[in-house]
Amino acid sequence: MPAEAGIQRIVCFKFKPGTTPEAIQQHMRGFANLKDSISYILSYHAGPTVMGDLTTAPEYDVMHYTTYRNEEEIKLYSVHPVHQRFIAENKAIWDKVLVINSRVRP
Repeated sequence: MPAEAGIQRIVCFKFKPGTTPEAIQQHMRGFANLKDSISYILSYHAGPTVMGDLTTAPEYDVMHYTTYRNEEEIKLYSVHPVHQRFIAENKAIWDKVLVINSRVRP
């Protein structure tokens, strides 16, 4: 995690039933490309959820992890035109979305 990171944002997506693998890959590429277009994103990682020690399937399909310097930068990211375009291009395949923001402890 970058030393200047003060906030971590986790965004979880559950895709609608019948969403194609191609649509999911487009979603994943689109989210990953946000880091190249939006300077507020300090770091980015993502991947599909896994069972691990759970006894039932995870509630969400994929998780995206981003870091920011502060809450103001998250607000700026949220309204950034590239982020808004990503939402418009992908929201039709989302069943539900969960967003969690937390402070990063040194």
